[in-house]
Amino acid sequence: SNGYTIYYNGNNWVMDPEDLNGIDDDGNGKIDDLIGWDFMLNSTGTEANNPFENSGHGTTVSGIASARTNNTIGVSSLAWNLKLLPVSCSFPGSSSIYKGYDGIIYAAENGADIINCSWGGTAFSMANQEAINYAYSLGSIIVASAGNNNNTIPVYPAAYQNVIAVAALQNSGVKSS
Repeated sequence: SNGYTIYYNGNNWVMDPEDLNGIDDDGNGKIDDLIGWDFMLNSTGTEANNPFENSGHGTTVSGIASARTNNTIGVSSLAWNLKLLPVSCSFPGSSSIYKGYDGIIYAAENGADIINCSWGGTAFSMANQEAINYAYSLGSIIVASAGNNNNTIPVYPAAYQNVIAVAALQNSGVKSS
């Protein structure tokens, strides 16, 4: 109502209480998801409207992807005027991804043009391929980590169809570990 969705209260970033109404206003099944969604608030799978990302990895990747050029900090990105939709799929104290494909669907259904997945595993699932296909059919581009092990074992979601796989390379051309 006042133009702010989230603000710093002097100690923490908090959602504007005037915007929280306990209603699923946009009809996406998530109540008060003003700034994204947390699919794994805790180890029991409770969901919440605050997508706090415990490890910092996703936040770092997002910050690099959305860094503003000419910001006097020395960091810049290829993107201009980026908007982020945070989605957390891991609970505090865990580095595992639990509901990553639910997160992909959520992001796509909420208009994400590009969905970054800085995670992966070696298990193939047709259901997960279908989730990727669905997000792709909604117009989302899915980008995923090809892994950090410098091997030829497929890492998913990067190895699924309709996903752009990315990896870091050493100067020699070998994939970084």
